[in-house]
Amino acid sequence: MKFSDVQLFGYASFEETEIIRLGQGINFFVGQNNTGKSALLQSFRPSLQQSPHRNVDSFRPEHLRPSIQDATIQFSGIELWRAWRKAGWELAWTLGGDREHYSRVVSDFFSQASWAAKIRRADGTNDLTNKPPPRGEGPTVVRFRATVDGPEFTGYDNTRDVELLDVINARWGEAVFFFDAQRSNVGRCQINMSAMLLPNASNLPAVLMRMQGDRGDLFRTLVQHMRDIFPTVRNLSISSESGSSDLEILVWPVVEQQYRELATSLNASGTGLSQVLAILTVAMTMEDAVIVIDEISSFLHPAAAKALVRILESHYGGHQYMISTHSPEVLSACRPSTIHLVTKTDFTSAVVPINVENVGQLRVLTNELGVSMTDVFASDRIIWVEGPTEELAFPYIFEETRDDSSAERHQRTPQFTAVIATGDFTAKRTRPDLIFAIYDRLSNAASVLSGAATFAFDAEGLNEGQMTDLTRRAKDRLLFLPRRMFECYLLHPAAIAAVMNASLDDAPVSVEAVEAFLSAESGAAKYKAVKEWKGDLQEEKWLAKVDAANMLSDLFDSLSGARLTFSKRVHSFGILKEILATDRAHLDGLIHFVKQLVALSRS
Repeated sequence: MKFSDVQLFGYASFEETEIIRLGQGINFFVGQNNTGKSALLQSFRPSLQQSPHRNVDSFRPEHLRPSIQDATIQFSGIELWRAWRKAGWELAWTLGGDREHYSRVVSDFFSQASWAAKIRRADGTNDLTNKPPPRGEGPTVVRFRATVDGPEFTGYDNTRDVELLDVINARWGEAVFFFDAQRSNVGRCQINMSAMLLPNASNLPAVLMRMQGDRGDLFRTLVQHMRDIFPTVRNLSISSESGSSDLEILVWPVVEQQYRELATSLNASGTGLSQVLAILTVAMTMEDAVIVIDEISSFLHPAAAKALVRILESHYGGHQYMISTHSPEVLSACRPSTIHLVTKTDFTSAVVPINVENVGQLRVLTNELGVSMTDVFASDRIIWVEGPTEELAFPYIFEETRDDSSAERHQRTPQFTAVIATGDFTAKRTRPDLIFAIYDRLSNAASVLSGAATFAFDAEGLNEGQMTDLTRRAKDRLLFLPRRMFECYLLHPAAIAAVMNASLDDAPVSVEAVEAFLSAESGAAKYKAVKEWKGDLQEEKWLAKVDAANMLSDLFDSLSGARLTFSKRVHSFGILKEILATDRAHLDGLIHFVKQLVALSRS
């Protein structure tokens, strides 16, 4: 299930919005307090709460129009089929033609890879405005039930008790999870509650008990995520006191679980812990969910909010997220699918899409949030890196390659943050030692627990003497990437082809075509490694010197027929994820570098 767009009419402070386009992954709604962000997110709940819009011209109840929401939602046929099967309903369907093709028409509908439902929700009623056509003459209402073998015709009936819209509503009810800023007492429940997480997470202990028993590796991953987000959380357990039918989630400040008295009930812990634990459980156990998080920074420390968003994007990107915030630091933790600015003037709110590539609009956004740049907020360790690609990729590498059998499993992922301008450290017009001192002070100001600033830069354009001098000025807390740039590790034909084909609707790019381009062009002078090119794509000396970013840019342009432009931030991270999933050994050098960085930041 995925929302493609929504539009609101006469709802809360929204007199009428433009169509709000939404994407897969993370969708942010940002703005000041009391602009309407929470009300907007509330409209994604399975039941639309009537909240008629009031203004100075229309405020008496008898004159108010009902609130309306129009939504376009993408469903797969199989998810609707499962919702129907689970409900056990007989389904009414309007069909034409002969009885012989009835079941085939319904079966074809539930076999679709994707279908867009257009739904209007108003005063207590929902309406499916694009019902499947009858497909034949003389339409009549036919009934079916869902069986193991597919839809089974059960007869004719005009009562229309249950229709396709009811199946959609059932799926909406089980797939949309809403988390607001209020304390959720989800740390205790009956032992016999459902093994599938309920939308209000009231059965969280029962779900985690079964996860710990049946999917131990998944439970250990959940615990590690909690450690990465909260430095005070070292372990979790699910307990049941003797003679009680209740389960309780316990939070441990130490890894070892020796004495129950050392643990704290989740319900007695901070609000953020129960919210994050429930959010992660949804992301890790559900399929194609819509996860709505209202004012994430109101119940989470800035560093914890960034860590959670980064984990959701990099590990559980198959869901759709709607997140509202008035804090700017969360936006820098990921590559959002969409950002919408919510503003309010007098009685009326507006939703404005923000193009993150447009500097002018970004200035509007940061002014609205009250900042001039995205600042670094508290973290126990900060590593300053070359740019936004490394800011996203390095923590992902560390988390994905963590050795759970060693001391690494106890380590919290450091905060990786891009420097404002790498050139400040080498420009003749500036004093590099002063620039390093500024970043060092900023790192320490972010948290009284922070160590000295640690840096990771590309060696592009620097000779050995310059690198030695910069390392000295950084007090030996600077590592240079062994190769010219991050993209030098991404010249992997199969991964490149996979990422390109994910964005191309037709005429896919073959692995052989990528290999042929790299082999033919790698010795070109513009890629700055003519002397090192010996005809071998695995040659380390060539990989260390080649201008891989420009090569990938030309490759994307050439092999896609100019249909796809290489984006360093989007496609580099995508290629990295593909290589880690299929050929991790290809990245051994980069993995080693990231672990060196983390070790240096902790020294």
